Amino acid sequence: MVSLNIPIAFWAGIVSFFAPCVVPLLPAYVGYVTGVSVKDLETRGYKPYLKKIFLSSLFYISGFSIIFVLLGTAAAGFGVYLRRYDDIVRTLGGAMILVFGLEFAGIINLSFLAHEKRAKLPTWARDLGYIKTFLVGVIFATAWTPCIGPVLGSILTLAAVSGTVAKGAMLLFVYSMGISIPFMLFSLTLASATRYLAFFKRHAGAFSKMAGVLLAVLGILLLTDTYKYLYSWIFDVAFRLGYQIR
Repeated sequence: MVSLNIPIAFWAGIVSFFAPCVVPLLPAYVGYVTGVSVKDLETRGYKPYLKKIFLSSLFYISGFSIIFVLLGTAAAGFGVYLRRYDDIVRTLGGAMILVFGLEFAGIINLSFLAHEKRAKLPTWARDLGYIKTFLVGVIFATAWTPCIGPVLGSILTLAAVSGTVAKGAMLLFVYSMGISIPFMLFSLTLASATRYLAFFKRHAGAFSKMAGVLLAVLGILLLTDTYKYLYSWIFDVAFRLGYQIR
C-alpha cells in the first residue's frame, strides 16, 4: 500500500500547513523563525535577507523533519513488533484515523484531543542563530495542537500499519515535505503574503472539513479491510494506462 500512502502523507502535510488555526499566524510565525519581518522586506527588499531566510527555513525544516521521521520509525517499529496481531492493529488503526478525521472536520469534539501541549525554547538557546531555528523546528514537531494534531496522528497511525520500519519512516518524511515545501515557498514570498493569504483564510474552514472527511473515509477503509481493494483498483487502472505501481 506504500504507493497510495505516499501521496496521502504528502497531502496531509499540506493540510497541516494550511490548517485554519495556522494560516492567520503564518506571517508572524515565519518572521519569528527566519528573523525577518514583512516590514523589513517592504523597507529594504529581499536581497539583504535572502540568505538568512533560506538558511533559517532550511534549519527549521530539518529540525521538524528529523523528529517526524523518528516518530514514524518508532510507530512503524511498534507495528512490526505487533505483526502477529495484524488484523487487530489494522482495525484499531482504522478506528483511530476515523476518530482523528471526524475531529479534524469538526463533526465530533473530544476533549482529550483538544488539549494543547507545547514545549518552550530554553532561554540559553535564543542566541544560537541557526541552531535556535533548528530547535524551534524540533519543538514544533514534538507539540500537540488540536489544529494539526489529528492529521499527524493519522499519518503516524498509517505508519504503524505500513508493514515495515522503512515504509513508516518514508511516510513521515513525505509528510514533512508536505509541510516543508509550502513553508519554504511562503518564506521566500513573505512580502507578498497578504495578497494571497486572504484566499486561504476564506477557505481554510472548508479545506479542513474536506480533509477531515477524507481522513475519516481512509479510517473506514482500514477498519473494514477494504483499503486493499481500493489499492488494487488503482493498480489496475494504472496498469491499463501503461504505468506500473510498485
